[in-house]
Amino acid sequence: MDSLAIAKRRARAEHETIRAETTSGRAKASSRFTAAAIGATLGFCAVAYAMFDVADVKNAVRTAALGAVKREIERRVTKERRAGVLPGLGGQKAFARDAPAMRTPIFMISVGTTGDDAHMKMSLEKLRDRSGLTPEEIASLVTVSPGVDATAWPNNANLADFAVKDVRKMAKENGKTLMELPWLQILDLAKQQPDGKLPTEWRRLSHHVGCLYAHLFQWQLIKEKGLKKAMIVESDGVGASDLPFVELQRAIDRMPADADVLFTSFGNFHGGDLIDQWNGHGDDGTPVPVHLYKWDQFTPVAGLQAYVITDSFVRKVQEFMSHKGADMVDAWLIGKMCVVGKDKDWNMRGLGETQFMPPGSKPILNCYHATTWS
Repeated sequence: MDSLAIAKRRARAEHETIRAETTSGRAKASSRFTAAAIGATLGFCAVAYAMFDVADVKNAVRTAALGAVKREIERRVTKERRAGVLPGLGGQKAFARDAPAMRTPIFMISVGTTGDDAHMKMSLEKLRDRSGLTPEEIASLVTVSPGVDATAWPNNANLADFAVKDVRKMAKENGKTLMELPWLQILDLAKQQPDGKLPTEWRRLSHHVGCLYAHLFQWQLIKEKGLKKAMIVESDGVGASDLPFVELQRAIDRMPADADVLFTSFGNFHGGDLIDQWNGHGDDGTPVPVHLYKWDQFTPVAGLQAYVITDSFVRKVQEFMSHKGADMVDAWLIGKMCVVGKDKDWNMRGLGETQFMPPGSKPILNCYHATTWS
């Protein structure tokens, strides 16, 4: 064998050794991911049980619907546990953290599909890496919460029913039904179909329909849990947030007293005037300035991947919807509820707190945006 052939064989052997060591390292790293996310999912299951086992459930139809929700959650948890879809979380980012410890609950939306579970797995791993939180801290903070797949109606329409439960009641008190409210009527339109499915004319917008009801579900759940503040992230939302997670709790603590919602994505789109700033740290511990802006100017962005809401947000939004309905959830909140637009119906203030007020110069919600972009 000539020297060139020997050299090639030796190079291949060294390459195979390196690859084997890398594969072994990955396998060991993977094995460190244990049961924290499953614990979070089971935590949601327990929350859901407590939430739905209420004493005032009197009629058989409602009891059956709520029972179906329980069974769906049980099915999803069992499926995820058996398939190993959800990651366990092991290890921790090794950097000093001098920011306030994270204590705000996080609701992560998942519709339970294979693709969505993959996104959720990556988000949980990113949350671990970006926040420096331990697996135990993540398990105590994160609730894996149902999304709504409108293409699956009527199978999961009970989730949408829960999402608009209080809005339906409030609309009735206003002398209205959901059928009179834009977008919210989609659920009852589906119930009128012989097969209970999404009406044909709405199927091209099924993603937006499901997205709306999924976020409404989180708002209703957070309300029933009596939380003052909570963060909502979509299954791929952790990576979309440009606010370092080590600075998240500080940003929440510095939200103005009138704040209804805090957006943590949208990059260098400020959305309004700078109202606060501080010297913080990036996810890797690197010093970085953090900016808090008012969000009250129309900005061409979309998506609700990651945001923090307060109890006043839920109160105002549900009251408004009971009178005026809703729209595509991200454009509706970001471009209409948070800003003063051209449509006078979106510029009423004080809903549910005093009385309907005439169109004014202030938006319905007090919105803010935290980012490291200047």
